[in-house]
Amino acid sequence: MNRNNLSSYKSWLTTSLLVMLGVINVFLIRQNLDLRKQLAAGARTLDLTTNVLKPGDIVSPVAASDLAGLPYQLEYNKDGRHRLLLFFSPNCPYCEQQSPLWRDMLDKVDTNRVAVVGVVSDKENRELVYAYADGAGYFKTRTPFPIIFFDDESLGTYKLTATPTTLLIDTEGRVEHAWVGKWDESRAMEVAAALKWF
Repeated sequence: MNRNNLSSYKSWLTTSLLVMLGVINVFLIRQNLDLRKQLAAGARTLDLTTNVLKPGDIVSPVAASDLAGLPYQLEYNKDGRHRLLLFFSPNCPYCEQQSPLWRDMLDKVDTNRVAVVGVVSDKENRELVYAYADGAGYFKTRTPFPIIFFDDESLGTYKLTATPTTLLIDTEGRVEHAWVGKWDESRAMEVAAALKWF
């Protein structure tokens, strides 16, 4: 190939590559815009509270496991205390934002009336869960904070899909309150009133 042909070939190749990149970019931009429209439409109709336990729903005891991998039986009628379940994930940014409020609650809750239990999916890595809970200060609070792992069936039965979720369950297994998502100030006041720590 002589020098003119080589130069012409390189020019043609460069032009072809630029055209192909331009076409690919156009497709990606269109896909991005379509996804944004879908997300915007979904955001208007998405309601995390539609698939959550409601006050009055009854839940059954759960056979779970704790951080050490030992069996843990979550029961409601064994000691006369309500159960406050804190469902979280170590990689959830909203759980991280929620942790100071939960930590404050763990220092104030009346342990004679309420037992607090952390709940995570059994798909989560136990070491990461421990590191997260320790970093969040959950093990340094006045209230003991066992963390248990629910399998998919138990998560489905309790309708635990969004983190953070907070459930208050009475001694008969009846849901008294279900708070989905990160608390704002009014939600924190609602929780405080439900737990009566004023």
